[in-house]
Amino acid sequence: MRVLWLFVFLVATPVQAAISEEELRQYVQNIGWTMDDLTRYLAKWNMTVDDFSSLEALKEQLGTPITPDRLDSLLQRYEMTQEEAEALLGQFGEQLQQYTFIEDLSYALSFYRDRYDAMQAMTDILATIGLTENEIRGLIERTPPTAKQTLERLDEQIQTLVLRDLSKPLTKKEREAMLAFWNEWLSLYRLQAKVFEVNEHGRKPISFEQIETATAPVVMEWYDERGNFVADLYIPSERMNSSVLIDASEQLAHIGKMALDLESGLLVARMPKTASSYGMNILIGVALLFVSFVLWKKGKRCEPLR
Repeated sequence: MRVLWLFVFLVATPVQAAISEEELRQYVQNIGWTMDDLTRYLAKWNMTVDDFSSLEALKEQLGTPITPDRLDSLLQRYEMTQEEAEALLGQFGEQLQQYTFIEDLSYALSFYRDRYDAMQAMTDILATIGLTENEIRGLIERTPPTAKQTLERLDEQIQTLVLRDLSKPLTKKEREAMLAFWNEWLSLYRLQAKVFEVNEHGRKPISFEQIETATAPVVMEWYDERGNFVADLYIPSERMNSSVLIDASEQLAHIGKMALDLESGLLVARMPKTASSYGMNILIGVALLFVSFVLWKKGKRCEPLR
């Protein structure tokens, strides 16, 4: 029975104290966050503060706060100036000030530097139809975290149109595929589209299917669920052919995938390592319970007969 009491003691006694509200508030304040910021950040791993047995475990998971010296050291490692780092992040709609931990910033700089040329090509293509950097940034931020598979499928679908013979007009089946792509993409990003043909008399609403046959420049405006303007495309009349929308479709799918690649890369690179010992404690407790039971039974069998 002593072993059983030992087991009860081990399981019932917390290995480490939970984080006090005061020390947590002080830490969050020191890194320039709010409690909501911390909650949202941990939610990326489907975790909460309660999953951490100590403040030190939480700190280890979150990372190393950026300081001027740490930033200088990181930039030296990447052989970049602060202006170059800000310019690189700016290409992807981000700012240096958005990063709190040196590990996150390091991963982002590496990720963006490897994809700078690809991103530049995407934004250049989208710029030809009037999407600004701010609008592209807004789309990146609207990319749903769970949209990776959908975007990959949409990208595969649009590739069949990208690789088609551009000298021939779209077939009915290809037009339907294009319309299906845009309907699903707009739904994925929770956007409503309004399409207008623009001429000397003003703007005339047209359907998406009429874009291909429009004889004047076309504007497609996107609005969010609340009716707020998000972005617009402008297709000049001299570029009024189906390849414009196909090219735009491909780049929109690619940008969404890139945004999610960065997010998932950050998550993988920063997966919880020693965030919580509670799970292991439970396994240890179960093992102790089993050993205790076996020893108790064995002890009972060894008792002398009276």
